[in-house]
Amino acid sequence: MRCCLLFLLMLSVVARPLRAESAPAMPVPGIPLQVTGISSAMEAPARAVLEKQWALSGHKAMSAPLADDLAFFLQQHYRYSGYAEAVVDWNLPGTSAELQVREGLRRTVGVVHFKGVDEKNASALRPYLTRQTQEREGRMTKVLPFVEGDLEAGLGLVVRKLQSDGYLAATAEPLVLATPDSRGSIDITLTLHPGPLSVFGDITILGDSDALSNKARENIMALRGQPFSEVRLENVRKEAKGDLQTQGRFAAEVTAFAAVSNAAGSSIPATLTVQAGGVFRVAPVKVDQSLRTGAARVAEAVFQSATGQVYAPETLDLLHRRSMDTGIFARLEVEPSVLESGLVELLISGEETKSKTLGFFGGYETFYGPIAGIEARHVNFLDSGNALGLRAELRGTGANGSLQWTDPAILSSRNALGISLGLETFAFKDYSRNTLFLRNSLTRRLNRHITAEAFSTILLSEVDTTVLTPEELGPDSYETLTVGGRLTLDYRDNPLSPKSGWLAGAALEGGLDRGGERNIGFGRTDLNASWYSPLGGSWRLALGARASAIRSSGGVGDLPIDLRLFNGGGTTVRSFADREMGATSASGSTPLGGTALAVVNAEVSYEFMTNFEMAAFVDAGSLSQEEGELFSLDGVRYGVGLGLRYQLPIGPLRVDYGYNPNRHPGEAAGALHVTFGFAF
Repeated sequence: MRCCLLFLLMLSVVARPLRAESAPAMPVPGIPLQVTGISSAMEAPARAVLEKQWALSGHKAMSAPLADDLAFFLQQHYRYSGYAEAVVDWNLPGTSAELQVREGLRRTVGVVHFKGVDEKNASALRPYLTRQTQEREGRMTKVLPFVEGDLEAGLGLVVRKLQSDGYLAATAEPLVLATPDSRGSIDITLTLHPGPLSVFGDITILGDSDALSNKARENIMALRGQPFSEVRLENVRKEAKGDLQTQGRFAAEVTAFAAVSNAAGSSIPATLTVQAGGVFRVAPVKVDQSLRTGAARVAEAVFQSATGQVYAPETLDLLHRRSMDTGIFARLEVEPSVLESGLVELLISGEETKSKTLGFFGGYETFYGPIAGIEARHVNFLDSGNALGLRAELRGTGANGSLQWTDPAILSSRNALGISLGLETFAFKDYSRNTLFLRNSLTRRLNRHITAEAFSTILLSEVDTTVLTPEELGPDSYETLTVGGRLTLDYRDNPLSPKSGWLAGAALEGGLDRGGERNIGFGRTDLNASWYSPLGGSWRLALGARASAIRSSGGVGDLPIDLRLFNGGGTTVRSFADREMGATSASGSTPLGGTALAVVNAEVSYEFMTNFEMAAFVDAGSLSQEEGELFSLDGVRYGVGLGLRYQLPIGPLRVDYGYNPNRHPGEAAGALHVTFGFAF
């Protein structure tokens, strides 16, 4: 009896922890399903897999085939997560399914050892071994699940990488896997036999070699002595053909041949044969009848600039992007075909986008505060090819609304016309302003990099204050007409988040202000330049400079306060809040602006995670109320700081803090800026 009691006591002690460790059934919201045997670490990913497959099935009720599918996909996810022994069974006792999971142990990739190559080559080859797993898990995942199928595929990638680097006879032994350690980590040993290195030998260009540009010929001849790779040879062949087509030789052909048989470790000669053909010009474009009248008008107007010109793929690509920028087309295809007498006909076809859209937006910027708004747009309005837009926005500094009309091909030309009529309220520090405005712009893309614009603005404004003096505020009621032009040269690789290239621009405008006791005429000049360069790896350098000046028939006090120049903020000297560098009102609250501004910026950034960058910057700038004094060393102010950027499709979200190293009495130690877009 005593033995029985002792046995029951021991059994109860053992049973308690077993019941505590067993995971409860996991329900999946919206699905008639219960999952048992799943660990807490796998609950969230398992639920996501099941919800996705349920949605894809389109079913409303559970069935045996569907339960089997759910079990299969969940088991596959376990295998890809490193649970090689995981098994998922299913049961359908009624209208609700049950999945029983037996996870087994999770394995992860440990240290990868390479034999047969030096450490430099091993570092370059290591990512290829785990590429499939890394792409599935994400770039930032450091501990990868052990998936044997992925590693076998990665072994093939390693060998092909060696072969593409000129080791044509490269082979690899099967992977050697160590015994898993206590954490389930498995070390891997990879033994490679690269063999001898093969290089390009004599390079011969046959046929119409004189038709190639000097740069194309240099690129071809530069192959000699480089590690042999069929991919490298094919790239040079494509570049040579593209060089000929850029010259208008639409039917040009370039073939390449290399004798690679029994060539491991040798010098491999290569031959490129050039058939240049004649120079083709573009015939009048032909627009597919499936496009409506307005869309066809825009497409024809955009591409007609190529008519009669030498065929150039780069030009057609620019025109294609300009057509897509109108918002009319969801898809646009340009199919060239050869006609007689050296002409290429362009057939324009595609699919129109949804004509009416309604969008809501919101956010926050340091200067404007909270932002919320609504925007409605109707492209190809009344089948005219034009666009009508309506926008309303609330900000911490006020509200504005506008009606916009855009003709992307005014009078069927290459020029785009934009007209905007709107109302704006603005409250800042010690004054507020109400403005009715009319803005017009006529824009023309001269080529891929150069854009010219003519513009005009009419402002009818009323300004109110109980604090500022007339000299500080300027006219409190004014009617302003300005006209001007702008030229922009954009050689950046990406206008939203540039990594390399440069940007420069110049603008001139003149205006007449009917405000105060007399009419004031003024002229404004703006110059800007920026340069971007990668520094290797994930590092980038950016430099910028800009200068602006206003000359008026009166002093700075005769200019309306919001037409003056201001410095400080997220795009100028970042150690100051927006507008707050320079002279202030007698109350010390309101910045008064100036007539001459200069800013220089330098920034180094590092991408430490996908879409995330850290930046260190130095800014310097000046603001003067004396006309003609563009840059005075006595008035230069500085900013040094750090920033964080998150890349979005519309550009980076920036958070910058600038420290003021030479602050004056009453100035803040620095400023925090939260805004969108690149600083310069």
